[in-house]
Amino acid sequence: MATKMSKQDLQWQAESDAGTMARYQEIINDKARMNRAIKEARRQASDMEKRANVMKSAAGLKSGGRKK
Repeated sequence: MATKMSKQDLQWQAESDAGTMARYQEIINDKARMNRAIKEARRQASDMEKRANVMKSAAGLKSGGRKK
């Protein structure tokens, strides 16, 4: 169940989201910057996948989440 946010928290969230949207527009309008961001996102996803596989192994799980 989601907790109800205060008026102040909702305002902070709106301000933060507006900044995120502005940065998104800046990135997609700059092809070189967007390509660098995509390359980095792929690298991070690969690193996370490797870490997840190590965690699954440590937990005794196979791919798909079933125990060995």
